[in-house]
Amino acid sequence: MHLKSTAALALAAMLAACSGPTDVKLSEMNQPENAQKLAEALSPQDREALITYIARHTMKNDIDYKMTVKEAIKAGKAEQNK
Repeated sequence: MHLKSTAALALAAMLAACSGPTDVKLSEMNQPENAQKLAEALSPQDREALITYIARHTMKNDIDYKMTVKEAIKAGKAEQNK
């Protein structure tokens, strides 16, 4: 039984290591290590879409801080294309 839990922990650690900076939730993106990774990883277009999305939905008071940065960028680009 102990072997199964050890294997599950190892798998969880590997999956966590595979996630990229855009898999961070909006609520966690201002943590220093996440902010640095995002600054390095995002293109100017993605950064603009993210900032625009966050600003728009913060002003509307309907932002979902549980969504990932990747989801917010996708939603921001879709809103820009309307």
